[in-house]
Amino acid sequence: MNMLRFLMLVNVAWFSATVCMAQPATVPGVRMQEPPQRPAAYQPSADTLPAVDGQPKLTPKSRYLAIDVTGTFGRFHRYRIFPGDKMAFRAKSDGDKYRYPLTTVSDTAFAIAFQNELYEQPQVLSFPLVDVQRVYLTHRIPFVTELGYLLPAAGVIFVVADFVNPRSLDGRTGRFQFDRKSLVPGGLMVLGGALCYKLSHRSYTINDRHRLKVMWTN
Repeated sequence: MNMLRFLMLVNVAWFSATVCMAQPATVPGVRMQEPPQRPAAYQPSADTLPAVDGQPKLTPKSRYLAIDVTGTFGRFHRYRIFPGDKMAFRAKSDGDKYRYPLTTVSDTAFAIAFQNELYEQPQVLSFPLVDVQRVYLTHRIPFVTELGYLLPAAGVIFVVADFVNPRSLDGRTGRFQFDRKSLVPGGLMVLGGALCYKLSHRSYTINDRHRLKVMWTN
């Protein structure tokens, strides 16, 4: 009888310990309830805010660089450089020319992603606006931009071919002889390529007529 009671007490203790240590979903008669589904919390941006009192909703703004150019006859044109675009300029402090992507723009300065060859990784360099001496802009014009590179190459090839190839059908005369007449078409092609390159690549010295400003997007 004592052995039977001992076994019964052991079974009761084992069952109680199992119930206490079990997860709610494993206990008979107990059902686990999942938490209610809720949307992920997020910080509303400026362009997601609703309109208030009939006013238009706010839109995010960002800075960019603008070059205001005034021509000789008073013609005005504005060139824009946004973060992510290539920024080509010459600095007054060191006289070096930089051509790297524009990263950030502040009220009085801007930063570029300078490729550090020593560490083989990009490095952010900041320049004040007053340190910019000259800005270089590239405008792709169909056919004209390509001719800026093709015409000079064609002119050089023409002059070299005229110097190497013979002037007679038998190939005995005229080989490796320089003819000044070949300079006319070759020179015209080089000048035409230089003109096309000048139309596609322009540079402006920052002064009273050419101003570098910081603007905001609408």
